[in-house]
Amino acid sequence: MQRRAFETATISSYRNRASWDAAAVEILAVMLDRWELTPGAVFSGGYAATVLAVTQADGTPAVLKIGFPHAEGVSEAIALEAYPAGTTPIVLRQDPWMWSMLLELIKPGLPISATSIPVDAALDAAGELLARIAAAEPESGIPSLRSVAQGYAVAARQRFDLHRVHLDEFGVTALVAAGLDELEELAGTGIDTAMVHGDFNPGNILQSGTGFVAVDPKAMIGDPAYDLWPLVSQLGSPIGGPDPQRALERQLAIAAGAARVDPVRAARWSFARSALNVGWYLEESKPRLAARDADLLRAWSGVLASIRTRQRI
Repeated sequence: MQRRAFETATISSYRNRASWDAAAVEILAVMLDRWELTPGAVFSGGYAATVLAVTQADGTPAVLKIGFPHAEGVSEAIALEAYPAGTTPIVLRQDPWMWSMLLELIKPGLPISATSIPVDAALDAAGELLARIAAAEPESGIPSLRSVAQGYAVAARQRFDLHRVHLDEFGVTALVAAGLDELEELAGTGIDTAMVHGDFNPGNILQSGTGFVAVDPKAMIGDPAYDLWPLVSQLGSPIGGPDPQRALERQLAIAAGAARVDPVRAARWSFARSALNVGWYLEESKPRLAARDADLLRAWSGVLASIRTRQRI
């Protein structure tokens, strides 16, 4: 069945996440009744959705996802259906107005970071999964990474001066400015025809049998090198080790090789996205998280400088 984009008109119905939380209880009750589902355990960890295990009328287990309406999630159902078989859960049913999906239950469903797989093997497996997703035929209705990144850059430039006091305090004012320069340049160059997951963090890569699937895409069409930043930055907690730059560079080499993407562009995207994250946390009045990602930004700056130096030798 051809899946549709979720209705953008619904986004303006909720001022913020708190207003949606109040409505989500009623939406959940409606969807359980409409699709004749028996509720089970609630899955924790997601910010942009309420997700729970359910049993269908015929006794088949599934997952019900009620999404928080937001721009990045509009194309989720389209992407899940477009990705190659075995790389994502199957969408069994969808209600675009309710931002609701009934999904195949993934077993055992452990995030890749919670498995016993060594970090290097996990990076390799995740990279191969990303390569399969990137090779899918692009679908209409999915935004381009180019346009999304340009929008991010414009918004970040507009709030830059508002955050300067904190950026100066963290010692990353120049690095954030350089990261935004990289973002603008990347947005105008490179591959623009691959499927991009958009939120390829370890929590969105779930164990399925002997392999892995990706969930919760913030789908775009563009450069798959964009996707490696959260995977490489989070898996194995490299930023908490004695030499974050060296750990990130090593993990990037493994993941980029498996994903068959340019490690230089992956490092550039990672530097740019780290700069964005510092600003986003300041915008959300979360200075401690912004300070943490300022350290990540410094590490990625070192990774990018190291890779470029080796290229010149």
